[in-house]
Amino acid sequence: MRIGELAGRLGLNPKTLRYWEQVGILPEPARDTSGYRDYTENHLKICEFILKAKSLGLSLREIKDILDLAISGETPCECVKEKIKQRIENIDLLVERLKSEREKLEGLLNQTPQRENANICPIIDSVELKGSLD
Repeated sequence: MRIGELAGRLGLNPKTLRYWEQVGILPEPARDTSGYRDYTENHLKICEFILKAKSLGLSLREIKDILDLAISGETPCECVKEKIKQRIENIDLLVERLKSEREKLEGLLNQTPQRENANICPIIDSVELKGSLD
């Protein structure tokens, strides 16, 4: 099948498939006599795998690592488990940062604005900057 058909079946832009080939996550297909890419059902299966892995939040680099293991004949399930564990840890860190941010914003909503020493809005002016402004 040609790139347009494969992209259409997956709901992707053909540029995405070309990019995946360029970064080595999707094997380059054979070319027909006219020079057009000739994708197989295996390419479709790999693309579906990529999309499923992306839906779990895995990066293309992580997905390539998994596919490389599979291509080398190894079962990549332990690698997948490790990547999922790392993803969970990252989500937990993000949740904590978001909770902290929410508490900070709630504190701003609950404060009584003091106009003295305020440049523009006392609520925002009361926020302390971390680091330098350089």
